Amino acid sequence: MTGIRILAALAVYASHIGPPAGAPTFVSSFFTSGYCGVTLFFVLSGFVLAINYFDGFRRANAGRTYNYFVARIARVYPLYLLLTFYFVVRLHASGESIDGWWHNALAIQAWDPDVNRAFSFDPPSWSISVEFFLYACFPLLVPLLARLRRPRSTLLTAAAIAAGLAALAAWFVLIGQPYDPADPNSSHRWLYRMPLTRLGDFTLGILAARLYVQTRGRESVARAGLPLILGAAAVTVALMSWQGLVFTPWSWDVAYAVPATIFIFGLAVAPSSWPARLLSLPSMILLGEASYAFYLIHAPAISLLGAGQWAAGVSGTIVILEALLLGAIIAMAIGLHVAFERPARVYIRRLFSSKRRSAQVPSRGAAEPVPP
Repeated sequence: MTGIRILAALAVYASHIGPPAGAPTFVSSFFTSGYCGVTLFFVLSGFVLAINYFDGFRRANAGRTYNYFVARIARVYPLYLLLTFYFVVRLHASGESIDGWWHNALAIQAWDPDVNRAFSFDPPSWSISVEFFLYACFPLLVPLLARLRRPRSTLLTAAAIAAGLAALAAWFVLIGQPYDPADPNSSHRWLYRMPLTRLGDFTLGILAARLYVQTRGRESVARAGLPLILGAAAVTVALMSWQGLVFTPWSWDVAYAVPATIFIFGLAVAPSSWPARLLSLPSMILLGEASYAFYLIHAPAISLLGAGQWAAGVSGTIVILEALLLGAIIAMAIGLHVAFERPARVYIRRLFSSKRRSAQVPSRGAAEPVPP
């Protein structure tokens, strides 16, 4: 599952550098639709947290809950806070406003109806604000979802959630709400960056994990894994390439949440399939572990290094330059991950986690996904 993360992060990166000049319509749409990567991350987050923590939260346990939140903060907050501090210092030094810096410091900016505040400082960090909310909701969701003990009820609940997400998108289509991120009433605000509605993606991921546990060992399910993986991937690519879907209410969430859930479930039940083996290569795992750092730094790095120059014109040299710049950003992300993110995570968990063995949480924090 770790290797999936770099694919989602690269999709978001592609949406920010834009397509090459003169690219066919479907290629331009594919690049622009890279914002769907955050949906994959939210679904994946629910899946991995459920695999690691679901059984432990069936009953209330103060020590276990405390350790869970320590692990979540250790996983996300240190690098996030470092980047926030960098942006505050940079803006203040240049004489620009740092109004609302504390919203970012507390990771609550996604709740702000003003998109300029929600996307202030490091714009992609709005999704970390959403992720903090999802982390807080997880212990509350487990007792409710633990009542689903059979695959049939799990599937029906997942279908109901998907239908609810589709109904929300249909509502914005029916009222004719145009795409305008600056409008507090827009579908972009309510379906894309609102933490409450992202609970749907997160819960789909949890249900996929529960279905995996409930059907584990069934040969018929394992055989269906590869077709599910390939089918979901093909649907996702087709949707991203469809110009008519770009920036519509459907694209903010539900259109990509459903295939993302199927894709992740397929990988889980078919770990020996070639896509799963490919994503499990050491290089992919390293890139997946560094994907959080990649996401947090890619926006300022694009500006600093001048990535995305091919939007003005394409040549062989420009393509090589874009590849080199992407490699440089990835290298910086790996360096940040190894030199700061991972040591900070270990230090915080050692310093603050409860020493009671019964309350310990899994120690492999590196495999836990964090959306951009």
